[in-house]
Amino acid sequence: METPIIYTSELLRTTPKTEHIANSIHTALKKKLHIEHRELKNTNNYWCRDYMPVMVFPDGTYSKFEYKPDYVVEYKTHVKEVTNQDEACKGMSLFTPTNMGIIFDGGNYVRCGNKVIMTDKIFSENPKWPVHELLQRLRDALCADIVLLPWDMKDFCGHSDGMVAPLEDGRILLNSCWRDKSKSFHRRLLKILEAHFDIVELDYGCKELNDSWCYLNFLKVPNGLLLPCLSENFDCDSDIAAKELFEKLFPGNTIIQIYAQPLIKEGGALHCVTWEYIEKKDVACP
Repeated sequence: METPIIYTSELLRTTPKTEHIANSIHTALKKKLHIEHRELKNTNNYWCRDYMPVMVFPDGTYSKFEYKPDYVVEYKTHVKEVTNQDEACKGMSLFTPTNMGIIFDGGNYVRCGNKVIMTDKIFSENPKWPVHELLQRLRDALCADIVLLPWDMKDFCGHSDGMVAPLEDGRILLNSCWRDKSKSFHRRLLKILEAHFDIVELDYGCKELNDSWCYLNFLKVPNGLLLPCLSENFDCDSDIAAKELFEKLFPGNTIIQIYAQPLIKEGGALHCVTWEYIEKKDVACP
């Protein structure tokens, strides 16, 4: 895979409460990991993972979709936050041979090899589509088998990228937040995932804070990983334990901690506000 350019929305930097997060991401990428960082200009919110096209192949092949999530459009005060995907992509040499033609959300897309993990919230977002037709459309557009997880309805977004993440060796990381609080839901997740992957359950070996789910919402880049943190000085027990664990899970990678509480309070973290761009050669800008 080529080294991607990492994008964030300019709104992440121009919004006062998240300005320091944008600056920390920029510094970590440019100065510490030597990875290019740019900003998206035509956006209406900073959760760019959700509305940008999803990468189908690591050569810069993407698939487009209609971004119109119910958790935004059903509330009049939030409708203005919907970002037009075509506007956000202007000026990029994006190779998008497929368009799902359905309502989709990039936060509900976790790719591991030839499989894509998403929650079954995809069905409630597209109620007019027969289930078998919707699944076939997803398989065709994403060139992947679809692994469906149950939607934890305490998460209004219904995103899979807060539940699982791929490891570099093909295994899957599973968040630990249901293990004690919802054991039956946790068992369901294990049963589904074990049929497809070897699983590593996150275990920090300490008393975890309520928001310790956030660590799974990291940004992985070549030779490095940006890890969201709960304490400004990265000194709470969970932050310390998380860094130690991720250093073991991603040996040889530079783990950079970033204080992300303003995002975490809104239900997201670093993966949610970043997007990887690989320019496919010989593709004209729209």
